[in-house]
Amino acid sequence: MNLEKVMAHLESHGSDAVKRVYMSHGAREPLFGVKLGDFKGLRKLIGRDHALAAQLWATGNSDAMYLAGLIEDPALVTKEQLDAWVQDAYWDMLSERCVAVLAAKSPHGFDLARTWIRHDAEMVVCAGYATIATLYSITPDDQIDLAEGDALLDEIAKTIHDQSPHIQNAMNNLLITAGIRVAPLFERAMAVARTIGAIEPVVAANNCNIQTAAEYLEEYAAQKKIGTKIKNLNR
Repeated sequence: MNLEKVMAHLESHGSDAVKRVYMSHGAREPLFGVKLGDFKGLRKLIGRDHALAAQLWATGNSDAMYLAGLIEDPALVTKEQLDAWVQDAYWDMLSERCVAVLAAKSPHGFDLARTWIRHDAEMVVCAGYATIATLYSITPDDQIDLAEGDALLDEIAKTIHDQSPHIQNAMNNLLITAGIRVAPLFERAMAVARTIGAIEPVVAANNCNIQTAAEYLEEYAAQKKIGTKIKNLNR
């Protein structure tokens, strides 16, 4: 499929209701409001397409940019491209669910994440924490630098309440993921989670965001799911 056909397909699957939801979470024009489920079929139809991904990203359309991350080939994406894309990823669906996942699937994930979490731009920082969380979800424990992970959890414990709500949530998500997906980090993650308590939600408090990290970890521990990895990161 070429760019024109893909854009027409995205537009035909747009929804004003979904668009309003996305915009309430930080998206801005241009976008069509494509449901997440509708991206999957189009991604399967296109497959991996490095050139088309670049064209889609360049449109500045949020839906097209998200699709670009889905069809980009992690083996071909460069550090320079990911650095450029993360600067454009202005809301969490692009920064934490698109660029971060692509970076984690690439050979550059940990290197870029270490730089991104020290960045001045809020969404770049969030992408950095999301990249590490994704890597923790898919990387065997014996390939993870546990000392680095432990130090990162200590830093989160000391600084999380000084951060913006977006960064607090990105840090908290990493804390939860570290405890669930990396078994040797569970005890430390739980201790940090109990110290932190509740964080400030990005959107108004609801049933999806009122649980603390400690409560999430306790639930997964009770279900004996600590140390489980995501085998097929299909997003």
